[in-house]
Amino acid sequence: MADAAALSPETVMRQMKQNGVTDIVWLPDSETNWLFLLMQADPDLRLVGVTREGHACSIAAGLFAGGRKPMMLIQNTGMMESEIRSAAG
Repeated sequence: MADAAALSPETVMRQMKQNGVTDIVWLPDSETNWLFLLMQADPDLRLVGVTREGHACSIAAGLFAGGRKPMMLIQNTGMMESEIRSAAG
């Protein structure tokens, strides 16, 4: 089992910074609230909220095409919908 400290919001934020993430495309949920508070307080991150996971891939792709370095933050059950919606256009 993974060490809980390895998955802390602070650890995730540190990795985002180390990897040069500029934008977070995310679907708000109760599980990511502590991470959201840290992201919201960081002036270097732009938060882009979506209402469906399926929109996240397209928005992140557009940001990437525009020279940004986005990261998607969605629940794992939303990945299938995200992929299907992106493929469908």
